[in-house]
Amino acid sequence: MSSTPDERCPWCGSAITHQKFLQIQASIREDERRKLAAAEKQFKDQVAKQIELLKDQLDKQRRKELADVRRILEKDRESALLKQEAAFAREREALQKKIFEVSRKVKKSGGEIADGMEIDVYDELRGAFGDDQIVRTRAGELLHDVRYKGKSAGKILIDAKPRAAWQHAFVTKLRQQQSEVGADHAILATGVFPAGKKELFVDSGVVVLAPARIRPMVEVLRKALIAMHVAKLSDSERADKLHDLYKFITSAAFKKKLAEASDLAAEALEIDVQEKRSHDLVWKKRGTVLTRIKNVLREIDSDVTAIVEAPPSETTKPTPIRAVAFRVTR
Repeated sequence: MSSTPDERCPWCGSAITHQKFLQIQASIREDERRKLAAAEKQFKDQVAKQIELLKDQLDKQRRKELADVRRILEKDRESALLKQEAAFAREREALQKKIFEVSRKVKKSGGEIADGMEIDVYDELRGAFGDDQIVRTRAGELLHDVRYKGKSAGKILIDAKPRAAWQHAFVTKLRQQQSEVGADHAILATGVFPAGKKELFVDSGVVVLAPARIRPMVEVLRKALIAMHVAKLSDSERADKLHDLYKFITSAAFKKKLAEASDLAAEALEIDVQEKRSHDLVWKKRGTVLTRIKNVLREIDSDVTAIVEAPPSETTKPTPIRAVAFRVTR
């Protein structure tokens, strides 16, 4: 092999021997191979890093979407439970109203059956006057302590036990218990009345009325007690006011207004029943939509997981970097 310079160096262009040229060419190829391998490794590392970042982003997004859906479902569930409880209360009141209507038409010998005899007076008063203290006595009556700015403004003793027939002894016994507990008023809520009496009358200082009228009556007496408490009336002044108050509540005008108030309350209950039916339809539609949202998000999550966890295909492999071709000048 001739040692005469007959080639040109691909780096500097100077004349070199063919053997030297082959050595330089081999060195260039080795250098390009190393560069290509390093570039491929760097590319793979970048792709792997991007995949990990994408996985993290998708996982965070998935968790956020699931958390959002969970919050929506939990909020809707709590709201639905509260509304359902209110709906149950309205349904119970509507049922009581129907019972009242039937009871109003029933007659018994020796007296009349008043409407509202099935009312749960304790729950009724607790719901209407939440700031007051209402307890059951040992004899089964209700002692309603009217509160004003944290202090007692007076007490109302209420006997609402169901009875099949009228006895004047009910009034006598309640009047005695009123004196024992120091109550300002005594109410006998009864479904049966003596002959010639109906809905409301006062006997020996005891207010006798139908259970359906008890809440508005307690409201009237309660306001009077608070007013006298604020005015700081003496015992004699309070006695005069109570006399005038009982005279008023037994008047025809008051009875008419009391009946009107009860009828309006029944009408309000019917409106609540209709509202409940409308809400049931809305809740059913909302539940259907939320279920569909959950299913769609589950499908999206499955699609994303399949994309991220699938092995690389031939079409997604990185394109190799081509080697640089050099022109050799003789």
